[in-house]
Amino acid sequence: MKPPSRPRSCIQRFEDLRVWQAGRELVSGVYRATRSQPLKKDRGMVDQMTRAAVSITSNIAEGHERGSRIQNIEFCFYAKGSVGELRSQVINAHDVELLDDTAFDWLHTKCEEVSKLLAGYIKYLTETASKIPGMKFTRESNRKLGSMEQWLADHGIRRLENGRCVFVGRDGEKAEAGGGAER
Repeated sequence: MKPPSRPRSCIQRFEDLRVWQAGRELVSGVYRATRSQPLKKDRGMVDQMTRAAVSITSNIAEGHERGSRIQNIEFCFYAKGSVGELRSQVINAHDVELLDDTAFDWLHTKCEEVSKLLAGYIKYLTETASKIPGMKFTRESNRKLGSMEQWLADHGIRRLENGRCVFVGRDGEKAEAGGGAER
């Protein structure tokens, strides 16, 4: 007997994700800045910034392609970390006058936009995980690989009765998952 069909997402390719598209714009902006700003003379900073920027879109794509909701969420958190890393580098480059005010404002704003989009996407993935576990789990043999609730518990996230998720920190404070709370 065939298992009941599951709802399919409208997004079939990572290129269709708004968060990936915004990350791609950020990568282009970082490369533009590394060619046109005084930043181009600091090879170490250029290398760090371009690696962090490329890591954002790469992790979004890899998570999407892995086929499980759990792994998608995990790789989105990696991407979110890379956005934070890049934002810090943008601030540092501006502080030491390697980026002018215009480039700084654009890059910093774009980093914040991508971070917010990632937070929203992570929240969506987390809240819909029990309904749409991912393509990997459409085969019966793979459904036993792990549950979303266990993954959330393993990562210090608890689902409330209303379906929202909260991160429970070491000191017992709660912050909504996807709301910008960092570990």
